[in-house]
Amino acid sequence: MAIEILIVDDEDMIRWTLRESLESEGYSVHDFSRGEQFLEFFKEKGGDIVMLDIRLPGMGGLEVLPHIIQIDPTVPVIVMTAYADVDTAVNAMKLGAYDYLTKPYHLAEVSLLIRKIVETSLIKRQLILYQTKDEQDYNQILGENVKMKVLRDHIAMAAQSERTTVLIRGESGTGKELVARQIHQQSSRRNKPFIDVNAAAVTGTLLESELFGHEKGAFTDAQRQKKGVFELADSGTLFFDEIGDLSPSLQVKLLRVLQEKRFRRVGGSTDICVDVRIIAATNADLEKSMEEGTWRKDLFYRLNVFTIFLPSLRERKDDIMLLARYFLDHFRKEFSKNITGLTHETGDILINYAFPGNVRELKNLIERATLLENTSKIRPSSLPEELRVLRKIPERGYPEPLHSVPGAAKEISTDDKPWTIPGFSLKEYIDAMEKKVVTAAIEESGGKKNVAARLLGLSRFALRHQIKKHDLNDDGDD
Repeated sequence: MAIEILIVDDEDMIRWTLRESLESEGYSVHDFSRGEQFLEFFKEKGGDIVMLDIRLPGMGGLEVLPHIIQIDPTVPVIVMTAYADVDTAVNAMKLGAYDYLTKPYHLAEVSLLIRKIVETSLIKRQLILYQTKDEQDYNQILGENVKMKVLRDHIAMAAQSERTTVLIRGESGTGKELVARQIHQQSSRRNKPFIDVNAAAVTGTLLESELFGHEKGAFTDAQRQKKGVFELADSGTLFFDEIGDLSPSLQVKLLRVLQEKRFRRVGGSTDICVDVRIIAATNADLEKSMEEGTWRKDLFYRLNVFTIFLPSLRERKDDIMLLARYFLDHFRKEFSKNITGLTHETGDILINYAFPGNVRELKNLIERATLLENTSKIRPSSLPEELRVLRKIPERGYPEPLHSVPGAAKEISTDDKPWTIPGFSLKEYIDAMEKKVVTAAIEESGGKKNVAARLLGLSRFALRHQIKKHDLNDDGDD
């Protein structure tokens, strides 16, 4: 959808010239000769950018401006004056105008200013709109475990201060960004921008430019001036994810912003002051990094004013089913599936799984299972095969086979690092575990294939395939 520009000027030639120029650049333009006429339109339909003449018949530009701000405080307003009246321009800026143009002006000057607004203020405005639209989603800090109740209390405490720096610590996938957004939503900055940046996603000069912006010509690809996220987040919250990956040089510059609330763009020579609340997150061991000399102690103390620890999912297993049902309700609606819940067998598998990827992994598992399932309840067969074979993935992060099962045909090594065994093959290792589980289920069922299939979460046809695949005794009752 094209950016919509509203021009308010009583001179026909100026309106025509601006409209022709801006429409040729792809903008949608509406023009008005009187302030009252413009306000009727703006109240009903709004707009993205307003170009407002100071001298208008009837209601003057300085009278119209406060009404614009009242209707939509996020819309950028450019005031235009033919009198080179600095005092008038300053008064307009005080009332909330974005910038001003002095007549006569060049169309190239207008074009440059509009592009600047599109690249900066409109981005900030859109972020606010998206944030408001998705606010309910960000309020979902679910869990009845006592650690989650403590977490919600800490979020409320952190939100009471709009300036206190917060450090969120926890494993990957525990929901650090969700917590940061919740702090922002509960704070007095809730109606201001929330912008996130990942220190691990971009490095070097690119990250510095992303954070602080750059001046035109600051480096080879700097074709024009660019504002960084610190400027875009001014008066709001900047969430700094994976801050443990920040380079030593950028640690110094971030420390300066935290201390002085000012910085310079890359290639710039003047300081820019900002009012930004910093929330940082990491799963790294910052204390160890400080001992190794790769992380500044003074920056750590600046960030570590209020620390929030997120528990892993295996530390709150009593929340697994609550979260699984929540995700299922979301995805069954999204995929238009008539799924009412999970079978007991599926629930047992999820509860006994260690979830190294935490809540993010559980969400992905439920999404996949909802897509695959074609009955009224999610069965084990809709879960990844490795979950049906492996009963848990321990904290050290690699699969652990089932412990010895009475009556199992073949004992599988539970060596912490099975790949160190001479001649190790992952395929053979998994096949052996699979054979062991199937054999144990058949023996436990007394050879009744329908019972064994139910224990394994398989169809009878799938069980027969397993028996044939592993050359098992097929003398039992079918």
